[in-house]
Amino acid sequence: MDEVFESKIKSLIKTELEISPELSKLISPAQLEALTRQNYGQYWPEINKPFSAMGGVVAQTFDEKSNEIIGVLSLTEKNSNLLMWAHYVRSHTGFCIGFDDNNPFFNQKRSDRDELYHLRKVEYAKDRPTKRVMELTGVELLLVKSEDWFYEQEWRMCAVLSDSNRVIKVDMYPIHLFNFPKSAVKEVILGARMENKKKDQLLNVLSSKYENVVVKQASISPTEFKIEFVEL
Repeated sequence: MDEVFESKIKSLIKTELEISPELSKLISPAQLEALTRQNYGQYWPEINKPFSAMGGVVAQTFDEKSNEIIGVLSLTEKNSNLLMWAHYVRSHTGFCIGFDDNNPFFNQKRSDRDELYHLRKVEYAKDRPTKRVMELTGVELLLVKSEDWFYEQEWRMCAVLSDSNRVIKVDMYPIHLFNFPKSAVKEVILGARMENKKKDQLLNVLSSKYENVVVKQASISPTEFKIEFVEL
């Protein structure tokens, strides 16, 4: 790799993170350097732009590659939304996990400025943020969605994907799984159209490992557009 690149990249990374405090909360210098090397280092011999422009490249790198660095646990505050059951629970054939948001698992902030590892409410807006990436706040980077998604009433907890406990390889993006304590689970709701075989398998797991969790059966109301729950 070019000697100039090698001599300048660390100082540029440091400068970029110093002038972009919100960026520094989301990614470590080592992670940002690795991604910058990966995306731009191989093309360095052909880069003819002034080296001073590399600061913008660093920010662009995070913008383009953030989904490979930061993972998002997406939850909803409403367990009876028909659209949520249709879209995210395979048309009522799956199940819903109800978490206790007061559990310490959902508040693992490492500092007052930490943007990761704690649960926060998503904000909905008509317009996209128009600032440069380095000027965006943590909320604008991670917690703003189109107002068309307001019905989801979403809460998010973001985490660094390299901290995951297990990775499942799939075609698009790998699925990163994180362990959570049993005490964080408050209830499990079985979908109205869940197959009996899958239902029995899930109930066996719950009875052996989550014996204190409340289990409910969902059903679609025959008279109203709503879901009803019965505790089993």
